[in-house]
Order: sequence, then C-alpha cells, then structure tokens
Amino acid sequence: MPEDLLAFTSVADVGVTLPTVGEIDEVIARIATAAATRDHDGDPEQGLRAEVRELAALGLTAARLPVSVGGAGLSYAQLVDLQILLARADSNVTQSLRTHFTTSDRAARAIARGETDAAATEIAAGRIYAGATTEGEGAIGTVGTTLRTDADGVLRVNGRKAYATGTGYADWISVLVSDEEGRHLVALVAADADGVVLHDDWDGVGQRLTTSGTVEFTDVAVDPARVRVGEGSRADRLGNLDAVLQLTHLATLAGIALRTRDDAIAWLRSRTRTFSHASTAVPAEDPQLQERIGTLDGLVQAVVASVRAAAVLLGADLERPLEAQTGDGHLAVTRAQVIVPSLVLQAAQSVFDLGGGSLVDGRLALDRHWRNARTLSNHNPVHLKARSLGERALLGNDLPEIWYVGTGRIDAGKVTR
Repeated sequence: MPEDLLAFTSVADVGVTLPTVGEIDEVIARIATAAATRDHDGDPEQGLRAEVRELAALGLTAARLPVSVGGAGLSYAQLVDLQILLARADSNVTQSLRTHFTTSDRAARAIARGETDAAATEIAAGRIYAGATTEGEGAIGTVGTTLRTDADGVLRVNGRKAYATGTGYADWISVLVSDEEGRHLVALVAADADGVVLHDDWDGVGQRLTTSGTVEFTDVAVDPARVRVGEGSRADRLGNLDAVLQLTHLATLAGIALRTRDDAIAWLRSRTRTFSHASTAVPAEDPQLQERIGTLDGLVQAVVASVRAAAVLLGADLERPLEAQTGDGHLAVTRAQVIVPSLVLQAAQSVFDLGGGSLVDGRLALDRHWRNARTLSNHNPVHLKARSLGERALLGNDLPEIWYVGTGRIDAGKVTR
C-alpha cells in the first residue's frame, strides 16, 4: 500500500478490505467522471444521490465499524483518508456524509468500549445519517427547535433548521433540540417521517450538491429511545468532538486540493496547442509550466500531510479514557484550520496560470475547486481560529471547547446580548 496519499487509486489503499472493493472503486470512478458536469449543469436525475446509496449498499459507509458488526474495521485515521479519497472524486460526497462519518466513528468507539450502539446496526444495514443543528437565528448557545411531550404522551419535534447538510441523502436526521428544561438533546428523526419537509434551497457558490438546505419539523413523533444528550457525551471531550466535525471539513479540502492537482496534470498532458512565445512546442515540456505543476504538487502534499497528521493525533486522543485525553488532536486540527484553507485556495487559483482562455470554459468547471474550497473555508472563519491559537500561545488559555453561531456573544460561558 502506498504511503503517499497522492498515489492512492483504490479504497483498498486506505485499508478497506471489503469483498466489494472493486465495485466501490467503480462507483467512485463514476462519481469522479461526472463531478464537473454535475457542478456545471446540476443533477436533475439525482445521479449522485443514487451513487451515494450504492456506496452505502456496498458497505463503504460502514467501513469504520468493526468487522464483527459488518464494517471494515478502519481506524479513525484511515476513516479520514477515506474521506479525503471520496472528496477527491467529488467534494460534495464527503461533505454530505459529514454527520454520517461522525456517527459511525462514535459507534465504533462505543463498541470498542464494550457498549452497544443502535446506530451501528443501522449503519451496517446501509442506512445514512445526516444532521440538522444550525438555525441561523437566535442568541448564541440557544436552540429554538423544541422537543415536547404532547397531550397523548408522544414526544414531538417542532422547529426549523438551516444548513442541514446531507439530509437529501439520509435515512435518519440527528436534530439538535431543547426540552422543557432547556437542556440540549439530539433527537433522531426519520427523514421520511410525517411532518418532515426537506428544502433543497442551499444557494452557496460552492458545494452545490450537498442538499445543505432548510428542514422543517412539524409535530414530528420521536421514539424516546432515540433521544440522547447533545453536544458531546460522557465519553467525549467537547473539544475533541468538535475537532472530529471540523476535521471532516479539512479532509474535504484536502480532497479538493488533490482533485485540483489531478485536473491540472490531466489538462496539461492532453494539451497540444501552445503560444507563439512559449518556451517549448509541447506544453507539458515547458519548464515554466513544469515549475507551476511542481509548486502545486508541493502545496497539495503540505495540505494532505497536515490533515493526516492531525487525524493521527486526534484518533490517538479519542482512544484514551475521557480523563486521560490531552486535547492534542483538537490543537492540531485548530492549527490545520488556520493554514489548510489558504493553501487549498492558492492551489485552486494556480490552475488558471497554466494556459489561456480555454481554461475558463465553464464545462471544465475548474472554478468549482476554488468555489468549493471557499465555501468550506467560510464555515469556520480562519481569523477566529488564529486568534484562539494566539491567545493560547501568549496567555496559556485553553482553546474553546465548542463553537456556536448566533446573535450576542459568550463571556465566561454565558450568553450576553
């Protein structure tokens, strides 16, 4: 197996040993081939949704689970490699499965502790999870979506969520809610349950096929057994839980960087036309263009290496008992969040320096790499991450354990308006 992720060509290279590896690789190849066209034209036939469901049916979305329960026994670091590989084909896939991969990781670690986890059975059966957390309004730290018991004793969810990534692919939606006492809980809701309405109204410049739209919940019945404490658990430090979620963004960015490199090399190798004042008659033999490809190659390695190193540290910390967790992984992820976006954006921009007007042909969709990277990078403003790191370095303060969005601000753990 190659050590250089830039050379990975199969899910077997990241440690997937399922008997369906060949079929999985074929589906991923189809996804990669269609990515540019779907970004340019949309996906009216919902081909990407069908292919994600194929991957689930072939067992790929259960790969993090132990072999004993139907998975491939991937480590956390290998799961991150898998996320990068999928994003290399189409970054929409990894982003859409962000909550699912987080759920599968939690389930795998619960099983390793000797606990049972209902999600493991669902994931092994090919079912997909998505999340609905952000509401886009309200004070920081508050949750407007409610979980209440009606007059008949039935638990019901009511509310509206924004940026509900991956819900269009999912069987189950993890919904952040508040109960009568104001506690934050997570209620698991069937995506096709009565009262659930999915709106594919995401209008971002990138990540257009992630179904990151609005979800409405109206008197949606919930099984009490499918409600758990929100924002971490007794087995997770909040910082590490947040780092797992953020590392998926970084893995997706790494995949974008790799695909940018792939597309640049493929375009230049196929190029026969040149300029009258170019250094050589064959573009691929032009020393100036070779230098640009070499710089891109180095940028991509730096991105991938940073993400993989953070994954190793975070995975190791997650294996420790709660009281022994060091936060080293959380720190590594935060540091990577400061540098990785700028490197990927630089890589995505550099492609357009390889040639002339033909590079901006909309059908090539090379601009999608910058748009997708820009969209992901805006999820977690770099300046806030950098400030937290600087405060830690200068004053010895801890990194924030969790990140909220809303109106007002938090001082000493309290929301002020």
